[in-house]
Amino acid sequence: MKEQFEVIKVENQSMQLKINRSDTCHSCSAKSGCGTGVLSNYFGRYSVFNAPSQKNVMEGDIVTLEIPTGELFFRAFLLYIMPLMMLFVGSYVGMILFPTTEIWHIFIGFIGFIFALLFVKLFY
Repeated sequence: MKEQFEVIKVENQSMQLKINRSDTCHSCSAKSGCGTGVLSNYFGRYSVFNAPSQKNVMEGDIVTLEIPTGELFFRAFLLYIMPLMMLFVGSYVGMILFPTTEIWHIFIGFIGFIFALLFVKLFY
């Protein structure tokens, strides 16, 4: 996946990039039911983030960054599927440890979900 970003600030080892989130949303027929299209109405129209600096890049330049497809799918799995799996695994562990009390199934499942989110945040 390739995207073009505008360089808005260049520092020693990093550059600050800006991308318009809703450029393609205006032409999409599913924008009213799409999460990105709906959220772009409530939040800013662009995202800003930092990336490692590249040679000969100045403020105002347009740079293209590429994310390999395998990496994109792996990150999507970590962000969406892994917390859900840990929710179910935690609930199953709760069922094994406390077979008669349903509140513990829910609580331990929720702990598994939170643990997965924290794991992804801290290590990826």
